[in-house]
Amino acid sequence: MSKYSVLMSVYFKETKENLDISLRSILEQTYLPSEIIIMKDGPIPTDVELLLEKYVADHNIIKIIDLKENVGLGRALNIGLTYCSYDLVGRMDSDDIAFPNRFEQQVEFMDKNLDVSVLGALAIEFNKIPGDLNRHRKLPMDYNEVLNFAKFRNPLNHPTVIFRKAAVIKVGSYLDMPLFEDYYLWIRLLNEKFKIVNLNIPLLHFRIGNDMVGRRHGVDYMKKEIAFLRASKSHGFITPVQYMISIAMKAPFRIIPKTLLEFIYKAFLR
Repeated sequence: MSKYSVLMSVYFKETKENLDISLRSILEQTYLPSEIIIMKDGPIPTDVELLLEKYVADHNIIKIIDLKENVGLGRALNIGLTYCSYDLVGRMDSDDIAFPNRFEQQVEFMDKNLDVSVLGALAIEFNKIPGDLNRHRKLPMDYNEVLNFAKFRNPLNHPTVIFRKAAVIKVGSYLDMPLFEDYYLWIRLLNEKFKIVNLNIPLLHFRIGNDMVGRRHGVDYMKKEIAFLRASKSHGFITPVQYMISIAMKAPFRIIPKTLLEFIYKAFLR
């Protein structure tokens, strides 16, 4: 099977415990990466710094890229991608837990489906301990479903994806689009006819924490969402009518009571 890189970013809010579990899940893969590129996005807690130093000392496939200032996820991943040596790049968040066979499944699929540029998968959401929620976000599977779904919602779980570096670089890589860096990349890839699909199996435990709904609520989030939708329209990915429909559909959810929004997420989107 093809060699691959894993790309991760760590920032000041990460904890030693979460990062440790995440890194161990990568290093216990049934098919190991040839390198793990970890972007240190600005200053991080001392205990997290010491943990990274220990992992680097124990595992020569881990490389730390030190950014002196926090630049945000999109810019950090954009820089990190330039350090990835292999065309296949798996994304991983620093607080999630990969299933042991995640990358074996994904690399095997990518090797057999050379027309696919990005491959995602289902993610089992959890709060503190894997299994405490046992739910996942509903996703489209094949290319046409992904294309249609992406007009209104993010079609991928970002930390589950593996992609071809050449395709991502061709559309400009990750760009600064706060909270929507990944979604912005997907729509630019789809706009250029790159094929994106999902596997209909879970390959990741996805940590949502106590306030997932809170992070997607409020005026600030709504402003960032509208900025993303405006960019999607300017790229021609969505029409002006779809742009207005999206705003009309999404804006109320950012200002309704959080308890009601949480009910909607659980009842209809999971």
